[in-house]
Amino acid sequence: MGRVWSATTARGRLTLALGLLLAGGGLLARYPVLATLGVVLLGLVVADLVMVLRAPGLQVRRTVAPLVVVRHGACQGTLRVTGSRAGSLARLDAFELVDGVPVDVPLTAGAAGGSGDLAVSVTYPVPTPRRGLMQVGPALLRRRGMAGMAARSDQLGGVVEVRVLPRATPLRGLPVGHRRAQVGGDDSAELGGTDLVGLHEYAMGDDLRRLHWATSARTGTLMVREDSEPSEAHVLVLLDDCEGSYEQVPGSDGFEEAVELAAGLCATCVESGSPLRFRTTSGRFEVVVPGSVTRQPRREARELEWLLAEIQPVPDVPAARTGSRDLDIAVGITGARADRARLSATLAGAPVRVLAVVDPAPGASVADASGALVLAGRTAVELGAAWDTGIRA
Repeated sequence: MGRVWSATTARGRLTLALGLLLAGGGLLARYPVLATLGVVLLGLVVADLVMVLRAPGLQVRRTVAPLVVVRHGACQGTLRVTGSRAGSLARLDAFELVDGVPVDVPLTAGAAGGSGDLAVSVTYPVPTPRRGLMQVGPALLRRRGMAGMAARSDQLGGVVEVRVLPRATPLRGLPVGHRRAQVGGDDSAELGGTDLVGLHEYAMGDDLRRLHWATSARTGTLMVREDSEPSEAHVLVLLDDCEGSYEQVPGSDGFEEAVELAAGLCATCVESGSPLRFRTTSGRFEVVVPGSVTRQPRREARELEWLLAEIQPVPDVPAARTGSRDLDIAVGITGARADRARLSATLAGAPVRVLAVVDPAPGASVADASGALVLAGRTAVELGAAWDTGIRA
């Protein structure tokens, strides 16, 4: 048990005041019945206080899993209460603090009241309504007297951090890129060979033709080439993180929709093995995920997931050019109040340029003056559908 505090409830305080008034008034006015009624009320309050102040004799264990979950995804807590309540008639309630807000933990009828040995395990949902690091805990075990005049609360366990990732909008895929003759080269073609970008230890299922014999001989461990297929699309995802770019609409969060679309685009790139560069218009964040035809998990991809879980909008700042010389696809994600022409200009240099706009009143997909395709939608799902229609048609 952690921190403990006990007090009379609002009912107990009202009963205590009424009991004192009746007992004192009855004694002064020499009305024994009135005084007796006051003493009975005072006795109820004292009995409940004694009941809850008594050591509970319970052992409590609490776990929360998983610790990484998608927004609105399933996260559960488990509360196990064991021990003896011999001679105790106090009723038990349990709560979990999620970002400081108490969430009810429904105990069974046998656990909530009665006496004797107790062994109960309760599983309850932990809400995940927002992205970022959520503080879960401590749990609270509250013991209430039979008359509800007093209560005692015990903190259980510490605070657990649950990382909530954004939902990734599902997309069909990406356009085909252009072959690069070599890393950093200017020549291009539709198809071609591979560029070595790294090595990883051999795992079951790896193509033996990709073994890197020189490194394997030197290290004594079978090492496999990590290649980037030059014909895979090199993609830039540019997220507008300026808070002034998004409409403030009740019941809708434009920036949240933009993050979910960015998460979907980044996930599609990683799953297809395409080289990816993610950055924000403010310049605060930039993550480069190398491509790989073997689709091996990338440390940079996990870092990007965690970044998208915690990223928040900032006051307006000028958008810098992206330097998109070696890109095939540049996608800018913004809101309805943004300067589209300025943002579109930052994508200049990529053969395929897309501006995805979170707009409460979207219009049809159009090409702007710079040749960028402008997609508009109220939600990330609508923008994803527009992407599949306009880009992958």
